Amino acid sequence: MREGSILYKLRRALGADPPAYGVYYKNTLVALCHALEDHILKCGSRPLVLTAFQRGRWYAQEAKRYNELAEKSGEVVIMAVPDSGFDQPDAPTNLHRLSLSEDDPVSIEWHLIILAPTYAAMVMCQELTDEDYGPTGLPQHDLERKFYGFWTFEPPLVRRTVELVQEHIARYDAALAGLVASELVRIDSTPAEGSSDLGDVVTRVVSYLQTSQQQLVGLTRQRPSVALTTPVRAEEEPLNANLNANRLQAFLRMAQRVDADDRSNPRASLAVTSLVETLAQLMNLPFGRLRRLRLAALLHRIGLTEVPDSLVDPDSLLTRRTLAQAAQFGAGLLRSMGELRTVARIVEHQSEWWDGSGLPEGLRGEEIPLESRLLGLAAYFQEWLVTRGERPACTPAEALALCEAGRASRWDPRLLEHLASLVRLLQAGILLEPTLSLPVGNQWLLDGESEV
Repeated sequence: MREGSILYKLRRALGADPPAYGVYYKNTLVALCHALEDHILKCGSRPLVLTAFQRGRWYAQEAKRYNELAEKSGEVVIMAVPDSGFDQPDAPTNLHRLSLSEDDPVSIEWHLIILAPTYAAMVMCQELTDEDYGPTGLPQHDLERKFYGFWTFEPPLVRRTVELVQEHIARYDAALAGLVASELVRIDSTPAEGSSDLGDVVTRVVSYLQTSQQQLVGLTRQRPSVALTTPVRAEEEPLNANLNANRLQAFLRMAQRVDADDRSNPRASLAVTSLVETLAQLMNLPFGRLRRLRLAALLHRIGLTEVPDSLVDPDSLLTRRTLAQAAQFGAGLLRSMGELRTVARIVEHQSEWWDGSGLPEGLRGEEIPLESRLLGLAAYFQEWLVTRGERPACTPAEALALCEAGRASRWDPRLLEHLASLVRLLQAGILLEPTLSLPVGNQWLLDGESEV
């Protein structure tokens, strides 16, 4: 990581690598950036946009696109070396080009930073060095170049990065840095009428990634250096693994955004994941099923694009319908990735009831997937452990009693026995309160099986 770059400064500011660091093909970054740019054009919340594109040359189509983005944005700043070809005499007044010096570390970065009143998004990467590429050397095709970094929807992280970019801009142009500062004031003072629905942008990310992957596979098949005896499938495996990891990251980012917007329960998905993992271990669930359940728990609120006030009462009919609709929407998103069909089914049926009166299909008893029964119970139990509105948080024993009230009607009686064992372990101090941290990489969630 080059000293003086924004990525380097962000790492220094955080005291560690940013979350979910990974390696991305260039075409993956193009796909991510296009998806986020499309959201600017459609969401209606005027953002501040800061970009740098790693010495890449601009062409007419990019110039036209950024003119359109400027119409939907507050201020747009493009940082690039002087020979990148973006100079436009008729550019909109809010589209600014900042010429970087040839030796500026930011000139080797690829980033797109978007901060709006209702959402935030960011891609932040640097290309691998010659040493990083190893003995194979630089890729033969431009789209196969690789970059390391991360992307996120986390507003605090995006805001901190904007401040670092503002400081960097000030080294060149104090007036432009002042415009960025004014934009931050505007964004802070603009009433955020609800959070932007990121379901659409995540779906678009997945679609763009799929298209970009097909481009890479096509290049691989056409590459003359590939021996005729080498199966095409073997050549495609690294590309498919990269695609799966990045699509999965898109879904995880969306789930994290839902939790971050839930001030009463900002670690809901992590806590529920910890609970279902413990319950599954108490039941000696096989590893493959435990892994699917864990991923379903991380993503179980993905369809809840905003957290409604009705969640104050987990037993209300309105809450039941809201959560069931969110589960169906989330399952539809997950099915866009074929490897997540089983996980999607778990998520979709988390609101079914043991007596058949649940949603969406009214499944009864053993017809409900076991993982869905576990997920629904854990999510209901965990929701009672937090304070929401004027409703106080329950102790684990009190939350268990509320679950027991639904024995044989809402919940599988056998699962309640395992939940009671978990509560006893909590009371004895053998288990800590449910919590979990995500690993840096997410590919492990898909390793080992073609479908999870």
